[in-house]
Amino acid sequence: MIKQLLAVAIALIASNHALAQAIRDGRYALINRHSSLALDVVAGGTQNGARLQQWGYAGSANQQFDLVYQGSGYYSIRAAHSGKALDVAGISTEIGAVIQQYTWANQANQLWRIAATDSGYYTLTAKHSGQALDVWQRSRDNGGEVRQYTLNNASNQQWRFQSVSVPSGSAPVVTGFASMPGANGIRTTTGGGTAAPSVVTSCAALQSALTDSAARVIHIPANVTIDCRTAPRTQAVCEVPCSGSGKSTYRVRVGAQTCTELGSRTNATVNRLRNETRIQAKSNKTLLGLGTGSRILGANIVISDANNLIFRNFTLEDVNPHLVEAGGGIDMSDVTHVWIDHVRFRMISDGYADMSNAKNITLSWNHFDGYNPNTCDNHFSYTMFADDSTVTFHHNFFDRAAGRNPKLNKSQTRAHLYNNYWYDITYFATNTGNGAQAKIEGNYYENASRPHWNESGLIDANLASNRYTGRSATDSYRHTGSRVFGDVTLYPYRLDNVDTLPNLLRSRTGPQ
Repeated sequence: MIKQLLAVAIALIASNHALAQAIRDGRYALINRHSSLALDVVAGGTQNGARLQQWGYAGSANQQFDLVYQGSGYYSIRAAHSGKALDVAGISTEIGAVIQQYTWANQANQLWRIAATDSGYYTLTAKHSGQALDVWQRSRDNGGEVRQYTLNNASNQQWRFQSVSVPSGSAPVVTGFASMPGANGIRTTTGGGTAAPSVVTSCAALQSALTDSAARVIHIPANVTIDCRTAPRTQAVCEVPCSGSGKSTYRVRVGAQTCTELGSRTNATVNRLRNETRIQAKSNKTLLGLGTGSRILGANIVISDANNLIFRNFTLEDVNPHLVEAGGGIDMSDVTHVWIDHVRFRMISDGYADMSNAKNITLSWNHFDGYNPNTCDNHFSYTMFADDSTVTFHHNFFDRAAGRNPKLNKSQTRAHLYNNYWYDITYFATNTGNGAQAKIEGNYYENASRPHWNESGLIDANLASNRYTGRSATDSYRHTGSRVFGDVTLYPYRLDNVDTLPNLLRSRTGPQ
């Protein structure tokens, strides 16, 4: 009898131990052991059925999850931005079933057992299927799918729970120079941080949110277009005929320029209409589109004497595309810590993302669409410049433009360009002048003239790591040989397979 009671007691102790909470209730980022990327709700979607993926941790609410112990060894895991639960789609028990978010219903496909492995990592298995939360096909890439798979304790099924209540700035939230500490004491780029999101659907609301002094996280809903175009107003411009065709371009004079200096046959001007809104953004803002259809029309966003801003996952377009020098996309001057990610720029009059004296800047996964039928050869001429700026360009798609992709100028410029794709560039991809320094590696050039052209700067290009196809393969402007970045510290980064870049960046840049 004593032996039987002892056996029962031991069994009860073991059972209670097994059912003990593996992780305390709280808010966490889940970091995959295999890829070091975070569990992420695609594009910050708030709708039922939005899928889960892995992505570089950016501190945004769609990468943070609230754990609540539900008893019997199981947890609910709910996305911080939507309140919706981690859910196996269709209550499927099949290998490879999609992981999505869905309204919490306390169902078995929304309950997860968390078990320790080693070195601070855990597996998560769905109650209804016994299968594990798995980075599909062992992807190491941003956007890699997350599905369920037979539990095997492989590293792509192991997750680290990183509390988001750690001190602000204790871990990088973006890649590139924007992730690094700056001379002004800012440790990294956090934008609006943990401010409660506000939703905007009008230009007036967008302008109000971007221009006040508060830290803000601003959401543009999926499939919402914010129209910032004003009533048309008259602009005197110079008509510049295109060589060899009946077309003309129309340029706004800057400073003391005359029309003949710009290529006109006469100094007489003609009148055209413009309709953009200029928005002067203040510090500590995050502007996030929640789907592929999040759009802003006619807004020239200007950042001057500000810092710590994030712009992600929307299209910015239709800023007087029929004129030249009549408003840009996102203009930066005397700023620090700006991250522009997954933005599609198109049909814009001036530079898409010009910067001057801009430090700790990262531009990632953007689509710079240069097709514009208003220009002489349908290729936009002035994609962007960087003067005296410290900037990382990675995983960007420079698409059908003429020049300035980017133009790097002045002695304080330090630009790191890796894993970008240039397609059908008619004048030049990247140019350095007046002492600007560029490190160029792991990029793909397809029919891009002057891939990396040094006029009076410094270029260190790893030619073997780049891919040159079409006219890029025989273009003589593939300059290299300089030593660069002796005065700056680089950040951790990893080069993707260069041959995958055309397909990857055609499908994954711009809003997702």
